[in-house]
Amino acid sequence: MPPYSVFIFIFYPLAFLLEFCIGGFHYRLHPVNLIGKLAGFFEKLFYNISNGFLSGLFFNLISILTITAIFAILDFIFIKVSIILFYIFFVYIIASFLSTGGLTSTSFKIYKDLKNDDTADARKNLLSLAGRDSMTLDASKIARAVIESIAENTGDGIGSVLFYLALGGITGAVIYKTANLLDSTVGYKNKKYEKFGKFSARLDDILNYLPFRITAFFMLLSVFMLSITGGKKYDFRNAAKSWKSFKKDHPSPNAAQLESVMAGALKIKLGGVNFYGGVESKKPLIGFNYYDNADKENIIEAIRIMELTSILLIIFYTIIIYLISITYIL
Repeated sequence: MPPYSVFIFIFYPLAFLLEFCIGGFHYRLHPVNLIGKLAGFFEKLFYNISNGFLSGLFFNLISILTITAIFAILDFIFIKVSIILFYIFFVYIIASFLSTGGLTSTSFKIYKDLKNDDTADARKNLLSLAGRDSMTLDASKIARAVIESIAENTGDGIGSVLFYLALGGITGAVIYKTANLLDSTVGYKNKKYEKFGKFSARLDDILNYLPFRITAFFMLLSVFMLSITGGKKYDFRNAAKSWKSFKKDHPSPNAAQLESVMAGALKIKLGGVNFYGGVESKKPLIGFNYYDNADKENIIEAIRIMELTSILLIIFYTIIIYLISITYIL
């Protein structure tokens, strides 16, 4: 059996490549689906007790502790049965938590719908990518929604997962993924979840604070690399300028870090008015006045930025994890 340091250079990239090539796993027993079902059980339990802040706090903590304990027990069982079985389980879980391939697949499907002038199917497919109301969106607003989702999910679906994987192994990744899922479930500023979901929303903001900024750096680096090889489609100077000007222009303390880079790189406007459950939500515009509205071709360009950013991140975090492992061994 190769030493752990060799394992890192083999299996961390393997998990990334597995998800990247397959394009996301979609089945009932997907680990994230199971986390969601357990979280849904706890949500009903605690929300029936109270829809207040304290109830939401206990819902969040109990969910994270329970789900983390289940994965820790599975870890223990697999490593006792067979180290090979443990490695397979490790690769499988990490591949399930990452989203580069899934983002590419879903976004490209919407791109093809728009290219074929099938706005109705594009609106339906957008529902699996963005939480906003989509049935009244035109082609440009659909493209904007896709690009905003690509930008933000490069952070919480790739960069943050790898960050907490480096920090705490599978346990760190499970804690982060659970907290992120709880935010996407109850972290809304609406009448139902305003108090109950407040802790989940704030915890997700805190957990994403540092990794999103690291991801923004690598997204800028990927734009720079693409500007050299991709011609006028990608503008590094505008990406850097936009990041500096708009990185805080979002209700979330983190989302604009990546949306601002993407808007500048493609010279498009992001943000603005969206509707969630029929309720209007106004977000600051990200992008300078001379930027254009998003179109379908910008989706392909955003996918390329996300893919290269993901590759740079997996290389970076694999090296970080390797350095941490040999330091621990020594």
